Amino acid sequence: MQSSNKKRGFSLVEALVASAIFAVLALGIYQAFVGVSGLTSGAKTKSAAISLANEQIEIARNLPYSSVGIAGGWPAGALPYERLATSSGMVFKITTTVRNIDDSFDGTIGGSPNDLTPADYKLVEVTVSCGSTACRYFTPLTLTTTVSPKNLETSSGNGALFVKVFDANGQAVVGANVKVTNLKATTTLVIQDATNNDGLLQLVDIPTGNFAYRVEVSKSGYSSARTYAAGELGLTNPTSPDATVLAGQLTQVSLVIDRLSNLTLQAVDNYCQSIGPFSFKLQGARLLSSDPEVLRYDEDKTIPLDGTLTLTDLEWDTYKLIADDPALAIAGSFPLQSVLVSPGTDNTVKLVVTPKSGKGLLVAIKDGASGLPLSNATVTLSGNGDSQTLVTNRGYFTQTDWSTGNFETDGNIETRLPIGELKLIKVLDAYRPVGYLISPVLDSGATSTTFYDLNWSPADQASSTGEASVRFQIATGNDPATTTWNWLGPDGTAGAYYSASPATISEANSPARYLRYRVFLSTLDPLVTPNLSDISITYSSACLPFGQIYFDDLSSGDYIVNASKAGYQNSSVSILVDNDWQILEIELNPQ
Repeated sequence: MQSSNKKRGFSLVEALVASAIFAVLALGIYQAFVGVSGLTSGAKTKSAAISLANEQIEIARNLPYSSVGIAGGWPAGALPYERLATSSGMVFKITTTVRNIDDSFDGTIGGSPNDLTPADYKLVEVTVSCGSTACRYFTPLTLTTTVSPKNLETSSGNGALFVKVFDANGQAVVGANVKVTNLKATTTLVIQDATNNDGLLQLVDIPTGNFAYRVEVSKSGYSSARTYAAGELGLTNPTSPDATVLAGQLTQVSLVIDRLSNLTLQAVDNYCQSIGPFSFKLQGARLLSSDPEVLRYDEDKTIPLDGTLTLTDLEWDTYKLIADDPALAIAGSFPLQSVLVSPGTDNTVKLVVTPKSGKGLLVAIKDGASGLPLSNATVTLSGNGDSQTLVTNRGYFTQTDWSTGNFETDGNIETRLPIGELKLIKVLDAYRPVGYLISPVLDSGATSTTFYDLNWSPADQASSTGEASVRFQIATGNDPATTTWNWLGPDGTAGAYYSASPATISEANSPARYLRYRVFLSTLDPLVTPNLSDISITYSSACLPFGQIYFDDLSSGDYIVNASKAGYQNSSVSILVDNDWQILEIELNPQ
């Protein structure tokens, strides 16, 4: 007889499936265990914290009424503002706050009726917190109680100080930390508390004093604010002076704080290439003191070599940038020079900088109704025997020397004799009848570039050279390495040529980042050649600031700035140019 004894094991797939099921079950059991452990630990920590808070409350209730207060604070007393305590093996921080309460039953100080003895009773608030890892499931808790005097209130000869904290929109800031210090007390007097749901901290029945109280407010993630003494930090007339408290009177101090913001500054040239380092001064508009003015924010900054600087934890304000770099000047910015930084925002400003040459004047043209920058506005600067005309939002390529660079020719163009002039080459005693030159690739820096005008000089040639002895074609694209350039004339076709200067570049060449020009020279007279001394092409791109133009290489003196744009009234402004860099803003009003 034959017998068979076969044993079948688990396949690899079955083993993997079983392992996955086991892992899911194990993870669920572990998470349940962690959750139960967390609840147990949190309950244990909360119980210990409540015990400590009740203990502190009972201490306050059993003190003499005159001793219910903060040691070194106000109301003065025997309770420490902060102390550490250990319970169940955990270290807790106990913060105690005591406030005099002005009950409305018998009137309030400064109200009707006016309560000249406003300290009716005391509010004791105890907060217990724990910062150790053992307390990770615990959130701070607060207990409060009131303590009243046995006898009727009596006049103390003190006054009251209310601190109002609000944000940039005038809304109350709840839970702002307030520190009030009596600078003129014979003994240390510091009050630390927080604003209520109305953004208000009411300190009643505190000692009097002229400009005696320094008030400081702060909150996590917010800016800070404080009062100042006259003469402190060179402040002659502080906008928020230290507070005075008079007997039986109410003094209110209002301070503004709000969420902090970030500001990223990028420095680029006219062709969108990052540039740096670049030094400048950043100034806010808000004041610490008046007459003379002292700004809250006035700092020197430097954009590093990579062209980007990020400023964090910046207060909301309107900031302006002032160039003070020895080698570079601000030729424009996105947005205009005044940068509004709103609370709790991330902001980016792009600065267009250019090599410094002489004194510089940045002119910004704005719509008088909306305040928005105006493009295609013509600006003429005249003075000191000089006159320049530029158009806002327009940059330009200019070439006046063809003796160096990657120019292509057919061998019939002379580029060196003399330098700075382009003409037909001469063989023996006769000029070649025709020749051409192709420029290297010109980079505007942005694919959104629009090309406007083509200019060359001299615009007129000798009549013996024949009609249209100077002709141009333009080719554009977004790939500088392309081997195919489509040469177009003013009608956007390959069979047309620009033959009169100035000329409007065909719309078929825009938008594009890169441009090349091809110039043809021809003559009917072998003894005469057409010639060129300069070629320029104007354009607008994302790296040319809206509504702004920059005049450089200026000398000190008085200038006249004339600004005009179709549909707007002309404007003429006199300005003294006496700084290495300055800005002039002009508003044009619609007709």
